[in-house]
Amino acid sequence: MTIPGYNVPLQDTTGAGDTFNGALATRLASGKRLEDAVNYANAAAAMSVTKLGAQSGMPIKDEVEQFLQERSDHQ
Repeated sequence: MTIPGYNVPLQDTTGAGDTFNGALATRLASGKRLEDAVNYANAAAAMSVTKLGAQSGMPIKDEVEQFLQERSDHQ
């Protein structure tokens, strides 16, 4: 299975891995399928690299869901 990432403007990669792992773990713990959890984690990590800093770059759940909704609306 291949799950593509998201093309976003890069600011700072600090914390992107932590963001991915946290988002993935949270989605899996809530019972989501692996494919859905990885896609969500990819989106969260992509969003995190568009801002400076690790903690300040981490998006909240509503922001990730909006990001995914906007991407699905344009496909």
